[in-house]
Amino acid sequence: MARKKQPPSLDPELLRHVGLILVFLLGIAMLAMAAGTFLTTSSLFAIQDIVVAEQIQPLETSDLVKFKGQNIFAVDLAKAEVKLRAKYPQLAQLHVMRRCPSQLVVNAVKREAFAQVSFEGRDCVIDPAGYIIGPPQGPQAALTLIRGLRRQKAALGVPVEDERIKTASDIIARFRQDRSLASVALVAVSVEDPTRIVCVLGRDDKTQFEAIIDKDNTVSGLRMLSGVLARGGLDLAQVKYIDLRFGEPVIGQKKVKK
Repeated sequence: MARKKQPPSLDPELLRHVGLILVFLLGIAMLAMAAGTFLTTSSLFAIQDIVVAEQIQPLETSDLVKFKGQNIFAVDLAKAEVKLRAKYPQLAQLHVMRRCPSQLVVNAVKREAFAQVSFEGRDCVIDPAGYIIGPPQGPQAALTLIRGLRRQKAALGVPVEDERIKTASDIIARFRQDRSLASVALVAVSVEDPTRIVCVLGRDDKTQFEAIIDKDNTVSGLRMLSGVLARGGLDLAQVKYIDLRFGEPVIGQKKVKK
């Protein structure tokens, strides 16, 4: 008669090691829970100060002051950041950070006023990345106006959605970087038709004229215009337009009033 097979027996040493590992893991979990409870309830981590980075002062922080006395790890900083960003569209990369044991630190970068756009009958200032900062104030009224963009809501803190904003911004930047181009005020840039981008130059009505370029030849066109202005000898009061879409600049003269 065949003998029954005996079930394999567990090694006592293995059981002991498994038990030790489980106890160790349980201890770690309990320590983590205890540490979490301590961090989120201890008065040692009660918020006492709201620190605003020097480069963005003054900044009204009532949305953060209400956190004073609360535990630094228990407050929802993400919601506070959302409110501050909506309140201060002129700031970029805005973050609220914890500085243990008892401070909240607000840091951000001021958006540079770069140009103007007009939506819904409202003139708005934008930064170099195309984010709407707010209405023009003081010297900002002299910033270049970008025309010909698709309509959109003039909501603060949101970017201009029309991709042609990049073309206009590149043109404005080149005017500022080139000494000859910068000698003439760039009043407006119309990008409605990418094959016929019109730059309005000169604030004086008597000497104001248009420079016409093509999106695909922006760099060469502006380089050509820079050369024309650098050579001098051109009576801008008589110039109606300079078309830079061809191999040589085509200069149109204003009609002489009789």
